[in-house]
Amino acid sequence: MACARLLCGKAIAPPRSPRLSSLTSNARYALGLRIVDNSKSILVTGAAGLIGRRVAEMLVAAGQTVCGTDRTADSEYPFEFVAADLIDTSAIDGLIRRGFGSVVHCGAISGPMLGRNDLAGTIAINVAGTVNLLEGSRRHGVGRFVFCSSVSAYGATPRGVTLVPPSAPLNAVDIYGASKAAADVLVRAYGGEQGLDAVVLRIGWVYGPRRRTRSLLHRLIRDALEGRRSLIEHDGQFHVPLIHVDDVAAGLIAALGKRDLKGRAFNLTTGSREQMSVLADIVRGHLPTADITFTPGVRYPDIEQATFDISETVTALGWSPQIAVRQGVALYIDWLRTNTH
Repeated sequence: MACARLLCGKAIAPPRSPRLSSLTSNARYALGLRIVDNSKSILVTGAAGLIGRRVAEMLVAAGQTVCGTDRTADSEYPFEFVAADLIDTSAIDGLIRRGFGSVVHCGAISGPMLGRNDLAGTIAINVAGTVNLLEGSRRHGVGRFVFCSSVSAYGATPRGVTLVPPSAPLNAVDIYGASKAAADVLVRAYGGEQGLDAVVLRIGWVYGPRRRTRSLLHRLIRDALEGRRSLIEHDGQFHVPLIHVDDVAAGLIAALGKRDLKGRAFNLTTGSREQMSVLADIVRGHLPTADITFTPGVRYPDIEQATFDISETVTALGWSPQIAVRQGVALYIDWLRTNTH
């Protein structure tokens, strides 16, 4: 099945063969995976974004036929691309009608920092957009549906809990987290009630090449590279569940390659957390001129979360995180050096 070469009604150039430089071990691992149904093309949503593009690139490098979709394209891609809005029901149905073996749903408002001024839009894209994909997948015989959920769906960890399993309740406390929790439940419900072979991965805080949106790590690196002082209005004691984009993409592809996952949810993190002050030390280790100062006694109203249990992910998917934070930060610095905008 060939995906139409259309972008906003205009023909696009044929896809180029991907040149994935400096493949990490998880990227190489993903290239060797066998997809449950590799006889048909795989649809990847959010293909212009951080996670979706990396998933699509890895699949193409593994010899899979990929069709990527997003609202708009920001460059040329090494795979077929169709522009479509998730909340456009007819466009999504028409796209899926063409016939896909699997869907990897990465498209979303991907963090609270992006949708804070458009809460209704966040809900529409993350919830209604997901329903459009689920309905299209149900109607048109998609085999495996892999959904990018978020650890934000869990909300704050109850006091005394030190390890959060995927069976923990979803008690999101912000609109972004609630939108991911709602879609998370809907995806699994489509598996239980409608028979769709759907699996959910709850992803930690993603960083790495192509991440341009606001985050502490992006700010620390960018400030250091551009000779600015980083004055952080926080005491630096908050912990974040960072995970490199290559590890995330490999986990999502692993979920395409394993049977008997219908209706299951997994945590996709490194299985550890990094303190903000430790991240600052790692950045200083790579960029000795970094001038980073935290503010003692100051805390944001952060959502405190414990470590996420990835033992079921490792066992069921045959996946494990490969990129240590220190190595991942070095890779991210290298990318930001040459991508200044």
